[in-house]
Amino acid sequence: MNQPLSVNEAQVRYSQRPLSGNARVEMGWSVAQDDDGPLLAGFAKWDGDESPYKTLNYDEVMIVLEGTFGFQLESGERFEGGPETTLRIPKNTAVKYFGSKAKVFFVITPPGE
Repeated sequence: MNQPLSVNEAQVRYSQRPLSGNARVEMGWSVAQDDDGPLLAGFAKWDGDESPYKTLNYDEVMIVLEGTFGFQLESGERFEGGPETTLRIPKNTAVKYFGSKAKVFFVITPPGE
């Protein structure tokens, strides 16, 4: 059973994100997959060019905290913003991410659900 939780960013352990192309990307979970809750959450630090396309098997909402961050659809349409911008990507969407000195908070549904 999931319980109330409080995690500040200083408690988050970052690691290199796989499949990031030539971008420098670190991710850290604040609500990890081993949590029984209905959502997962974490932080990402992103600096560099675009990543390869990835088809998401989850819904994702991101809030840009620092820098600029965005994603591009296979059609070429781009969505991006700076601090205080909210970005949403529906499940089964193919995207590639990009950013410059970005820090992002993200929330996703558990993959595959």
